[in-house]
Amino acid sequence: MNALSRNRFARVGVAVAVAVAMAIGSGAGSVAAASIAFGTPSASSSFGKGVTFRQPFSGGATFREVDIAITDARSFGPAVVRIDAPGASSFTYVLDALTANLRPNTQLVGRFEVTLADGTVEKGPDIRVTYQDDRFKWRTKVGTIVRLHWYDGDEAFAQQALLLGEKGISNAATFLGFKETAPVDFYVYSDQSSFYDALGPDARDNVGGRAIPETRTLFALIAPGDISYASTVVPHELTHVVFGDITRNPYHQPVNWLNEGIAVYVSQGFDSSDKQLVEQAAADGSLMPLSAIRGMFPTTQDRFYLAYAESVSAVDYFVRTYGREDLVRLVKAFGTGASDDEAFTAAIGLGVDGFDTAWMKVNGVTALRSFGPQPAPTGPATANSKSGGSGESSNSLPVVPLLAAVAVLVGLLLVVVLMFRRARSRGAS
Repeated sequence: MNALSRNRFARVGVAVAVAVAMAIGSGAGSVAAASIAFGTPSASSSFGKGVTFRQPFSGGATFREVDIAITDARSFGPAVVRIDAPGASSFTYVLDALTANLRPNTQLVGRFEVTLADGTVEKGPDIRVTYQDDRFKWRTKVGTIVRLHWYDGDEAFAQQALLLGEKGISNAATFLGFKETAPVDFYVYSDQSSFYDALGPDARDNVGGRAIPETRTLFALIAPGDISYASTVVPHELTHVVFGDITRNPYHQPVNWLNEGIAVYVSQGFDSSDKQLVEQAAADGSLMPLSAIRGMFPTTQDRFYLAYAESVSAVDYFVRTYGREDLVRLVKAFGTGASDDEAFTAAIGLGVDGFDTAWMKVNGVTALRSFGPQPAPTGPATANSKSGGSGESSNSLPVVPLLAAVAVLVGLLLVVVLMFRRARSRGAS
């Protein structure tokens, strides 16, 4: 073969190789292109059970993994759950109400995500659903900010409750220097059992209202004809919504006594009953430092009410000492994710423990009574350890118990001997 022929052969070989590579590449591309086509998704909610997400699909792709990412207003990012047994034509996932601590009016967004065999990730469409209390036929009355939902009572009752809500959120927003524009859903329950069911298993048995600032929802227990009871509960809980709007951040929650103290201060002030509780606790040495109620409040009734009284007392002291503007500055500082010390220092130039000490001092408390585990009392000393003359150890056994123990051992030994003899006599026969 001459040089020209060899060159032509080489060119033909290259062309064939390129063609083969293109064909292989085309085939590989068709394999990679094997994807998934998502159909129209759906979701359904059932009170007490949960939310079911469904996503139909088609296509011949092979799945390496199937997940669902669920986001709700209470979180700052999605929770991702792996689907262990995806169906042949539809993905399904049930979000359990109890496990997820779902409460009515929680808005959820779910999205199925599929990892194909080649590592490609395909994301399905968003599936939006609201978990609802479907036990009742709710009626709705809409105000400027508040949307009232009720199932028992007449229109006049609903109008009173709506006006109470509108006034409550307006007063709280004005006090905290914040403008509310987004709607707040206000659900009124007329019976205690249904109310507690809505709040979930972590509800305490001494509450008449509960606000969920993240979902902008208020639940209240108000029987028709007892609207006067709600005159403090509703403004109190709506103050939590405004407080939550100002302070919400993914880094740090404000101290709880500040949140609750402001809610009491705005809804009813530092009244005589709370003053009496604080004064009595300071006098008998049971006053809790504010550091003890930065998180959850005590569960016993007396400490529970004292925690609220101390909270509003501290807020009242703050306003009288520094002014409302500095209180607003403090609340806004928490909204930046600042720590307790950073927020208090930014507002008043004093850390949270320094403020705690000052509040305790103004209530006449300079030394705290110690609570919690205490050292166990020492046992009674023996006569030998008191006299020190026998040289015996103070933890030696007393004579009477020792003799009793010896007697028991001798008795057991006699029983064993008798049984042995009886066994021998039975074996001999």
